[in-house]
Amino acid sequence: MPIVPDLNIKEAEQLAKSQYVKDYNYITGTFGISDGLKLVGASEGEGAGAGRAGMAGVRGGSGSGTEIDMNSTFMIEGVRKTLLQESFKNGKSKIIDGKPITEKMEDQNVTLMEKRLAEQNKLKVGDKVKIQSGDKKKTLEVEIIGIYETDEQGLGQNPPPIMDPANKLYMPYSTLKKLEADEGNMSSIQVVYFLNDPLDIDAFKKEAKQSDIDFKYFKLDAHDSLYKQMIGPIENISSTSQMIIYIVSIAGAIILGLIIMLSIKARRKEMGILLSIGEKKWKLMAQFVVEVVCIAILAFGVSLTTGAKVSQFIGDSLLSNEIATAGEEEENSQNSSVVMVSGPGGTLQNETEDPIDNIDVSVTGEDLGKMGGIGLAIAILAALLPALSILRLNPKQILLKDE
Repeated sequence: MPIVPDLNIKEAEQLAKSQYVKDYNYITGTFGISDGLKLVGASEGEGAGAGRAGMAGVRGGSGSGTEIDMNSTFMIEGVRKTLLQESFKNGKSKIIDGKPITEKMEDQNVTLMEKRLAEQNKLKVGDKVKIQSGDKKKTLEVEIIGIYETDEQGLGQNPPPIMDPANKLYMPYSTLKKLEADEGNMSSIQVVYFLNDPLDIDAFKKEAKQSDIDFKYFKLDAHDSLYKQMIGPIENISSTSQMIIYIVSIAGAIILGLIIMLSIKARRKEMGILLSIGEKKWKLMAQFVVEVVCIAILAFGVSLTTGAKVSQFIGDSLLSNEIATAGEEEENSQNSSVVMVSGPGGTLQNETEDPIDNIDVSVTGEDLGKMGGIGLAIAILAALLPALSILRLNPKQILLKDE
């Protein structure tokens, strides 16, 4: 069997300096054995590192032969920042006392403990507890720097202590390595990169492929399907609204041109008389343009008061239809704007999120400038083209056509 290399932290941190990366986190996990702690859900007379009954026949690791006692063994998760960990980001877990783990706590013997485990053992922030490695060959004394509360549920109605989220501890990932049972039982590590924009994913993956990380052994995956699920209806509305803008602009220009053309043709006699007494053609054209522009400005002013409300109503209607359509399709969803590098056997967390179901339509100064410019251009062209078709004739021809 080929030897799988460990993920080089220095290489991972070099990749974290990319212009596309906003922040990053390390995630790894191992088993710990309580040394003086009574675990939540432990059988009576057991826990506190004493029991060996129940499900004590389960073995872990890579053939290390280490027995796992479900009543005294619990999970420890190593992180760079707890607030970047999925459970804390989605609000299922939160710090209620003390402070979270940060990147400044590297190698420090500190931990976060869940509220129920702390209350059961009458522990508080500042107290110290001892934890044994999975093979009981190492003991680490850590200080509780924070108490957190979680809404996460274990598997089943009465999960064993090892599966109960109330018994999970968090430590700096570098501190966790001190509790690794042995080199043959190293846990995999995941590096999670949070990008500035989901649109940077492809560029970041291309940059990562040029790094020294050996992707024959490590998996690089974009965890962006949740973002796509949430933003999908908005993107569909965007394409629909762009199509509507094009259709309305073209149709509006044609209709406006026809209306002005009929109006100008009705004034052919007036134009013929003015030209026959020496009026300049360009002055007549300027008069038509000024008239149309004045009406366009008035219409634009009215649209400022009604446009946002009408757009909000239409946008909400389109979004509701898109959400209803998306709800009929079965989609797998994951985290947004995240790229993960995971070690051999590393898994990515799956998650669902509802699509964005409301939008706020607002008009900025830049939008007003664009709309005003387009409207003004349409109005001027609509006035000039029909006027040119008549004013290219001499006064006599114009008057004769009006007969």
